[in-house]
Amino acid sequence: MQPGLREQEQQRRLRRMKMLATGLLVLMAVVFVLAHLGYDQYPLLGYVRAFAEAAMIGALADWFAVTALFRHPLGIPIPHTAIIPRQKERIGESLANFVRDNFLTPEALRPRLEGTDFAATIGAWISQPENAKKVTHDVAGILNWLLQTVDSDALRDLVRRNLHRSLREVTVAPLIGRVLDLLVRSDHHQQLMDAAVGAARQTLEDNRFAIRMKIRTESPWWIPKFVDEEIYDKIVSEMEGALNRIGTDENHSARMQFNEKVQAFIERLRHDPELIERGEELKDELLDHPAVQRYLADVWLHLSAYLRDQTGDPDSQFLQRISNALVRLGETVSEDPQLSAEINRWTTDALQYLVSQYRTSIANVITETVRGWDPELTARRVELQVGRDLQFIRINGTLVGGLAGLTIYSLIQLF
Repeated sequence: MQPGLREQEQQRRLRRMKMLATGLLVLMAVVFVLAHLGYDQYPLLGYVRAFAEAAMIGALADWFAVTALFRHPLGIPIPHTAIIPRQKERIGESLANFVRDNFLTPEALRPRLEGTDFAATIGAWISQPENAKKVTHDVAGILNWLLQTVDSDALRDLVRRNLHRSLREVTVAPLIGRVLDLLVRSDHHQQLMDAAVGAARQTLEDNRFAIRMKIRTESPWWIPKFVDEEIYDKIVSEMEGALNRIGTDENHSARMQFNEKVQAFIERLRHDPELIERGEELKDELLDHPAVQRYLADVWLHLSAYLRDQTGDPDSQFLQRISNALVRLGETVSEDPQLSAEINRWTTDALQYLVSQYRTSIANVITETVRGWDPELTARRVELQVGRDLQFIRINGTLVGGLAGLTIYSLIQLF
């Protein structure tokens, strides 16, 4: 069914149930009047009158409760009424804070990140020849120097130590900043946003029950559980829609904010002493790993025999040889469990840091999305979804109230 037709059908069913509930109230009023008029002649009508009187009270009370969810009863601004339109922003803020404080935290993210084998992905990517060629020119200068300096097995260890020292002298954070700047210029950083949106979708899917329970505990005690369920469905649906819009709209405000945050992070990588120091610590840990040390020594054995005679030839296989070496590096990463664990740990720490920096921005997306909803339109849409079922509360309140009144009246007559 098309959305417009479905909404018309919902409105029709809601009107029908409202008329039924209101009609029952009117019927009880008519019964009460008739029973009251005939009571003197027919005392047994007292039971009917008691039932109708209590039924009217129950019907009015439940009408007030149901109406107060969506609007002010009779247009009177009574406190604690029009709950959904008045509390819309608070609901959005509470939901955003709940997601931020329960899902976008190191404690929540680390198990998921630790279950991802980043090293395997990196190793598989760099082991592909076409990918290795992309980074060949960055390595070519270093290998040129090595070919001019080292020409024997006795100098292999010297090559390793010199390369190791050279890498230590590179301040990694500003270098990463320059690389990120290149990625931003080519718009590749948006792939990270796409991945974050995908992770957010999965996180939302995995935590539907937790969100449902949070909404249930935050709502007033007198609101029925199925109303909470409908509100939950509406909020989750809107969150999914917001994530879909971010994922498909290249000019979405969240992406623009992400651009600004990445640019700010690049500046921090270049100039923040604390971040630069942390990058140096991580770099030193990686360089000191035995597997990295072995690779720095072994790569010379594999390449020197093939490259020594070709370094002065601009048409040599030099660039191809470097690409092959990078392919082998990817294979080493894939095959060495210790090195893979180190890379995974570093990647996990880096991603946790990024999430800790942008968790508030992600929560703001939820808050702003809910804030952007029109209060009256939101109340009307929620009422279309749950209003028909709420009319059964009015009907049940009428009947239960009547039975309660009849019971009380009967007990009074007995005693």
